[in-house]
Amino acid sequence: MKRWLSFYTDSMYLFNMKKYLIIIGLGFLSSCATHLPEFQEVESIGAGNHRVAAGVFGGVPMGEVGGSLFHSVGLGEYVDWSTQATYAHSTSVDFYSNASILTGPKFQLGDHVAVSLPIGLYDPISRYEPDSPLFTTPTLYVQLKSRRSEIEHMLFLRTEATYVPIRDEATAWATAGYKRTFIEKSGLRIALNVNLTYIAIYGGLTFDLFR
Repeated sequence: MKRWLSFYTDSMYLFNMKKYLIIIGLGFLSSCATHLPEFQEVESIGAGNHRVAAGVFGGVPMGEVGGSLFHSVGLGEYVDWSTQATYAHSTSVDFYSNASILTGPKFQLGDHVAVSLPIGLYDPISRYEPDSPLFTTPTLYVQLKSRRSEIEHMLFLRTEATYVPIRDEATAWATAGYKRTFIEKSGLRIALNVNLTYIAIYGGLTFDLFR
């Protein structure tokens, strides 16, 4: 009886450890860009114009929270160049913290469609994962019709490809999202977004500081 009880206890321990490691591993894989708050808009800001914004976000089941800074400059009537720096920390895993930076162009393809093609560097702040993966997040944006001029609705599909040079490993996945933007009389914007991926859901709040 004691032997069976010991076997059962050991089996449950190994099962729980395996499940915990899988959750951590998937959370790490999905953490490069799925958690990022969405700053982009379909409409370009115009040649020579600048926009600065900030954002916060959180997600489950990893209990992840963090913040981002965003800058965009108009290179032409329909082309912007944007840079986003982000820090994230998981409250459920004590060593899981990371910083990332993304930069690249966004192209307005029409009144309601745009695509962005940024590339970035992801740097986990962890003694257990001392890698610096390179990643890219091509994203499609579709603006929906709105009954109110001061509110915008947008859907986005953020794909992601990550490469870890030190391991010669590559992964890819996608995140679907929705963004609701409130346009103030001053022209500044506040937005809420929801990101949904295969293992987690994230919410974000972004707000213009200057435009």
